[in-house]
Amino acid sequence: MAVLPASSTPTISPAEMQILVSRAGLVLNPGQVADLVLAWRQIAGLIASLPADRPMADDLAFGFRLPPPAASVAAAAARPTRPIAVPAKAAPQPKRAKVKAAPPAKAKVKAAARPPARRGAKRGR
Repeated sequence: MAVLPASSTPTISPAEMQILVSRAGLVLNPGQVADLVLAWRQIAGLIASLPADRPMADDLAFGFRLPPPAASVAAAAARPTRPIAVPAKAAPQPKRAKVKAAPPAKAKVKAAARPPARRGAKRGR
């Protein structure tokens, strides 16, 4: 288990956190502020434990270099351009009148002609 170094970063008090939260326009209850203070202290400890004596070139984000944008701009300018084909608009279709369907009358007749089902009746015997 890794041991975190002694807290060399200043801790934040709940009152200071409440000021920061109010500046952000948030309204938190005391329990939420206490949770935020605890998380702040833990993150500050993790940041303090990161080694700072290594050169920036050791960081992968600084080691990976993208090609300069001028090369891609020059390559794009060298490509021949073609006009973009724009499809012609289709003629508008005439609107059709909506026809309402009649309600199904047969379904009601069948349901009314059937006797109501009995509860607990045995089937097939």
